[in-house]
Amino acid sequence: MNSPEHALSHHPAPHRGRVSIGKLAFSVVAGPLAWFLQLNVGYALASWPCFPADQRMPSPGSEYAWSFPGMVGALFGAVLIALAALWVAWTILHNTRTEAPGDHRQLMEVGAGRTRFLALWGVLLGSGFAIATLVTAVAFIVLPRCAG
Repeated sequence: MNSPEHALSHHPAPHRGRVSIGKLAFSVVAGPLAWFLQLNVGYALASWPCFPADQRMPSPGSEYAWSFPGMVGALFGAVLIALAALWVAWTILHNTRTEAPGDHRQLMEVGAGRTRFLALWGVLLGSGFAIATLVTAVAFIVLPRCAG
């Protein structure tokens, strides 16, 4: 059982008033959601011009010329959203750096600093999904669209 000296004597997120729930949600959810949307939109724009009917075309027709810029636009849009989430998370992390004593190694031990914990996850998810989205650019550049 818990002894009295280990009981929680303070709120686990004392700086929760400094950051809105919307900013926290954006920093954690925007990068993965942007990557997911880009993955689906990119797949649709890459494959649909090759299969407009029941037979595969060797290359997209001229009426589908807009689909490649659309794929690239979705890719860069997703990267920008993920980088914006990274920036918001980094700002939250900077603003709440004094929420609990210690750095990130002690944060896991103490279990305090909920806002800072979510900001750390926002930094990881924003940067990770920005990189994952940029890796998709390699497939757009290297792989032919309809030759298969």
